[in-house]
Parts: sequence; structure tokens; C-alpha cells
Amino acid sequence: MAEILTYPDHTLLQISGLVRDFKDPKVKEIVEELKKTIEANNLKGLAAIQIGVPLRIIVFRREGEWEVMINPAIYGKEGEYFKSTETDESLPNIEVTVQRYPIIKVMYQDIEGNDKFLKAEGDEAVWLQRKIDMVFGGYLFDKLSKKERKEFFKKYGDYGDTCPRYFIKDRILLGLRYFLTLHFILLITTLFSDFASFVLKHNLALFGLEFAWLLFYALYAKYETKKYKNCTSCQGANIFGTSAIYFGVMTLLLIGSWLVQSF
Repeated sequence: MAEILTYPDHTLLQISGLVRDFKDPKVKEIVEELKKTIEANNLKGLAAIQIGVPLRIIVFRREGEWEVMINPAIYGKEGEYFKSTETDESLPNIEVTVQRYPIIKVMYQDIEGNDKFLKAEGDEAVWLQRKIDMVFGGYLFDKLSKKERKEFFKKYGDYGDTCPRYFIKDRILLGLRYFLTLHFILLITTLFSDFASFVLKHNLALFGLEFAWLLFYALYAKYETKKYKNCTSCQGANIFGTSAIYFGVMTLLLIGSWLVQSF
């Protein structure tokens, strides 16, 4: 029997990986461990991430039989959104009211890797939506509004690694954007007046400052990517692309300064 992880364990924030090798004996071991833990705690079921295993596996009882869902994904939703007041083994003694669909369609593989489809309704649909959310790093409070989430953390304590309302990396980048815009305006001004001639005299220094600023952004953004692993708006691939674009703008400003000086 495994220990069920509870709030605020950061492991629960991980996005679980796909199971690709169905012949791997570890997959069956995880399923058996989940069954033992479910029985020992008299539960309907559990997601593997709840016992610290970041794989997309959900095991639960359905009509008296064990159901094993591997790599589950919701591909259809029916009915109108309704308010559902829920709790969870990983969020003990805490109730959260969220929006759910009354009917969902789920595709998944069984323990042998065969494709399966399931249409769930009512309480089962709500339960599966919650567990599939967890498989993808989602938590009950992630579905709350900003105001409700703030009240939740005030009441129960901050998780620490949940997605923040804003990223510091975005503030750093916004400041650099304003600085580059001002640099461009002053560079254009030098064509008509000596007022901004200092941007020509110190073009290399300005480029060095902007490059250092961009480097600081990239390093801090990388830190936030690791810290907030479950936030789609904080991904590593975006850092490289954004940095490349801004470096290109800075290079154009440097070249522009040299061209203006040559006139």
C-alpha cells in the first residue's frame, strides 16, 4: 500500500507522462499498488500521481469490477455546465465548488494497450473529470476564479508553486520593451535634432545594457519555467523564441545607429 499524497505536496503539480511500453512490468506493478491503496482506504479509485507516480494511469471500481484507464483523455462533453461541490483524497477535509459537465466521453487504453472508450454520466463523470485533471497537473482550486483562488489560499495556505496571476519574467520583458521603444524614438529624433545625439555616442553601451537586460530575462524566465511546471504560459520553448526576436530588434537598433552616424 502506498501513501496518498495530499495538499500541498508539489508532486501533485506534475503533468503525468504517457505510458508507451505496455509490456513494462512496472505498469502492472503500479496498477496493483493503486488497487491495494484504494482497498486499504475504501476509495472509489485513484490516479497514479496521487501516490507519487507521474504516469497517466487511473484505477477505479466500476460496477463491482476494476477499471484501469491508461493515457485517458476526454474527447466529448455533453450537457450544460453545473456547479459541483467536491473534495478529494489529496485535498482532505476541504470542499471546493467548481464547474463540471454532466456527461463526458473518455478514450484510453487498458492494461494490454487496447484502445477503449467510455461514456460516463452523473457522479462518475464528475469523478473522472477530477482525476483526469490531476493526471494533467490540475487541481480543484485551479478551476476557481482569481478571486475565489485568492480566498482559498488565504483560508488554507498558499501552495507555493501554483500558477501566479502574473509572471515576473513578463514584467522584466515589458520594461525592456519600453526601453527599446524609447531607444528607437530617440534614434529617429537624431535625424532631425541634436537633442538625442547621445544615443549615437553611446550606441555600444546601450546595446550592452539591453543585451544584459535580455540575458537577465532569459535566466529568470528559465527559473520560472522550472518553478511553475504546470503553467502552459510559462514554457521553455517560448523563452528562446522571445529572446531571439528581442535580440534581433536590439541588433537592428545598433545597425541603425551606425547608419545614422555615417550620414
